[in-house]
Amino acid sequence: MLSGETAKGNYPCEAVKMMSETCLLAEVAIPHFNVFDELRNLAPRPTETSESVAMAAVSASLELNAGAIIVLTTSGKTARLVSKYRPVCPILMVTRNETAARYSHLYRGVWPFYFPETKPDFNVKIWQEDVDRRLKWGINHGLKLGIINKGDPIVCVQGWRGGMGHTNTVRVVPADENLGLAME
Repeated sequence: MLSGETAKGNYPCEAVKMMSETCLLAEVAIPHFNVFDELRNLAPRPTETSESVAMAAVSASLELNAGAIIVLTTSGKTARLVSKYRPVCPILMVTRNETAARYSHLYRGVWPFYFPETKPDFNVKIWQEDVDRRLKWGINHGLKLGIINKGDPIVCVQGWRGGMGHTNTVRVVPADENLGLAME
């Protein structure tokens, strides 16, 4: 955004501050429901399951005035799809894939978090317990960083089993002490 004149002028800090304020004001002026409906109507039919889930998550976040959308993802594709529909709230992406966490910084509204725990053996551990652990971890990080507030409704996007291509579930949990999630 900076041109040679503003970058090399006498007031570069003031120029950047003014551009930041202008961008923030412009984002507030966007009619998000209209943009979402337009983007949704442009999607080719029939849509893939993961794209339909992304649309449903953004729709729920708009209806609930959600504090965030949390996406559990392996590759980052689901976070990219959610970002495509431009939700008002931030998208917290939780992944065990360091590469996906790095490149997801490029997606609009996505806050990628690398989940440091190794993937458990699901012959021994129940899949849903691992999902709930990652959701709780992501929500707690969002609370610590001030991205979300206690009591906010949080839209959660996940798969029914591990690996890529299984995203098919949207649920809403509160950002409170126990987060409404079953934990060990």
